[in-house]
Amino acid sequence: MKMQKKLIALAVAGVLAAPLAAQAGVEVYGQARMSLDFSSNNDPATGFEDSALAVSSNKSRLGFKGDEDLGGGLKGLWQFEQRVDFDTGNWSGGGRDTFLGLGGDFGTVLVGRINTPYKNSTQGMDIFIWTRGDYNAIMGMVNTAVGASGTTNFNNRFDNSIQYRTPDMSGFKGAVAYSVNTGSDNLAMTTAASEKDAYSLSGSYTQGPLFLTAAYESLNSVTPVVGGFDDAAAWKIGGTFALGGMTTLGAIWESADLGGPNADRDAWYLNVAHKMDALTLKAAFTMADEVGGVADTGATQFALGAAYALSKTTEAYALYTIVGNDSAARYTVEQVGGVTGQDVSSFSVGLNHTFSSK
Repeated sequence: MKMQKKLIALAVAGVLAAPLAAQAGVEVYGQARMSLDFSSNNDPATGFEDSALAVSSNKSRLGFKGDEDLGGGLKGLWQFEQRVDFDTGNWSGGGRDTFLGLGGDFGTVLVGRINTPYKNSTQGMDIFIWTRGDYNAIMGMVNTAVGASGTTNFNNRFDNSIQYRTPDMSGFKGAVAYSVNTGSDNLAMTTAASEKDAYSLSGSYTQGPLFLTAAYESLNSVTPVVGGFDDAAAWKIGGTFALGGMTTLGAIWESADLGGPNADRDAWYLNVAHKMDALTLKAAFTMADEVGGVADTGATQFALGAAYALSKTTEAYALYTIVGNDSAARYTVEQVGGVTGQDVSSFSVGLNHTFSSK
């Protein structure tokens, strides 16, 4: 009887181990990013609060990825990543980088929903990324109450896209992406919808403490104008320089045009991060020029904070950020609804944890 039980146990273990062995190359990974935030938007409207305390999940995510050796230096690549709201325990419905592709000495080709080269080119320079101090409050954003309607964020992902990334060539790297349609690419399709394609490209150079990058993006037929739709486009240059391995300085200049009349603006981003063992002190300044030269449509953002590494995978942080709007502007910080002409501010304390099965 004992021998029979042992055989049954071994058989069950074998059945369970087989699929696990087959998927041994699969990595389960993610980030849990939680914060307590006190924010204010100075909303003067009757019946609306002008400040609030919030528990926030700052683009937390869960993902699965893997690769397969196809021989001859060729690899098959895949990834599925989804945003998760740790504050509610729900899937957010926000699909992140999800693709199938091939990689080799020639570089990498990916097909799916992917960060654009424009977004990736300077994302690593955002020292308050995925917090209330994120530079996306202004960088990549054209926000105006005049001229063309709506708001366009160029730091985004392309659906229905094909992307090529070069290998590292003595410090030089490049990427180009094309979306056949940023909406739906299925028939039946109207003529107007068929014109909503987009492309994005970037190049970078890294040598020692120096990093330089440039990028361009065009979103076709996205802005309603009289008689149809207009294109939106943006380009930027940026760089960082590390001083003695302790202090890093960064700067970005961006020119973006939402399309339509009075819808172009320039923006600047400057930052400094100083590392002292486990503690990193950070400060950033961002400014959006007036949109289309229209008075009082500019804004500035200040962010000041500190992060402390509790381990290789866990950090605690505190930050304060404020966006100052001109009287006709409505820029805002992450997860806070802005009010035209009003300043928006947030104080956050948070904890970030990165996890992986490898």
